[in-house]
Amino acid sequence: MKFILDIIRGAVIGIANIIPGVSGGTMMVTMGIYDKLIGSITGIVKDFKKSIKTLFPYIIGMAVGIGAFAFLLTKVLLVKAPLPTAFAFIGLIVGGVPVLVKKAVQAGSKKNIADVAENNPPPESGRTDGEDKQPVVTKKPNIVLCVFVFVLFFALIIGMQFMGEGANKEVTPSLLNALILLVMGVLAAAAMVIPGVSGSLLLLAFGYYNAVTGAVTDFISAVFDFDIATAWDKFLVLFPFGIGVLLGIFFVAKLIEWLLAKHERLTYCGILGLVCASPIPVFLNALGGTVGVVAVIASVFTFAAGFVVAYVMGRE
Repeated sequence: MKFILDIIRGAVIGIANIIPGVSGGTMMVTMGIYDKLIGSITGIVKDFKKSIKTLFPYIIGMAVGIGAFAFLLTKVLLVKAPLPTAFAFIGLIVGGVPVLVKKAVQAGSKKNIADVAENNPPPESGRTDGEDKQPVVTKKPNIVLCVFVFVLFFALIIGMQFMGEGANKEVTPSLLNALILLVMGVLAAAAMVIPGVSGSLLLLAFGYYNAVTGAVTDFISAVFDFDIATAWDKFLVLFPFGIGVLLGIFFVAKLIEWLLAKHERLTYCGILGLVCASPIPVFLNALGGTVGVVAVIASVFTFAAGFVVAYVMGRE
C-alpha cells in the first residue's frame, strides 16, 4: 500500500512540474516527504541501494505523471478548465501548510536537547556539591530573523511572477542547443527541488517551455506510432535536458541538505515563505477571459479535494 501511495505522490510531483507556476518541490513539502527525498538524493553515492529503494516509486510516479498527463494538462485541462485545475493544486499547497508550520516550529528542538546535554556533563566521581555543573544553554528562535527570511522568500516568488515570457525557441538537435538544454535542465531541476519556485515558469521566461513539453508529447506519440526517426530526433532534444535535470537535482539537494543541517529553523522559515506565496502565481496564471459560475463552483470542489489529499498524505 505504501509503495502505491509513493507512486501517487510521485505522479503529483511530476504533474506539478508541468504546470507553470506550480512547484514540484512545494508538492514534496506539502505531502511531508521533502526531507526524505532530499536525503535519498544526496545519499545516492554513499548508500546507493537504500536511496534507490526510497526513490524508485517516486521516479515511477513522476514518469507516469509527466508521460500520461503532459498532453491532458497542457492541451485540455489548462485550456478548457484552467481555474478548477489551478485550484486543485492550490488546495494541494494549502493542505500541506499546517504540517510545514509544525515542522518550522519544531525545527532545531533535537539540537537544543543535545546542546543542553553537552552543557550539563555528569558530575565527577565523589562530587555532589554541583560545582561541576555548567549553566544550561538553550537556543531560542530569533523571531525577527525568521519573519525576515519568510517575507524575503515570499516576495521572491511574487517577483518571479513578473518575469516576462520569452519568445518561443525552436530547438533542433545540435551541439549548441544540447549545451543550452543542459543548462535549462539544471535551472528547471533547481526549481523542482526548491519549494515554491516553478521550473515551468523559468522555462517559459527563457522561451523553452513549449520546446521541452512539445518534445515530450511528440516523443511519446512517435514511440506509439513506431516512428523511429521522429522519436530519435526528439530524444536528442530531451537527453541533454534530462542530464541537466539530474545534475541540478543532485547539487541543489546537497545545498538544501546543508542548510537544513546548519540552519534548520531559518531554512524552514524560507521554505514556508516560498510555499505560502506559491498559490498566488498559480491563481494569476489561471486567470484569463471570462470566469463563469460553473468554473467557480468546480474550483471550490477541486480546491477541497486537493486540500484533503495533501493533508492526508502529509500526515502519513
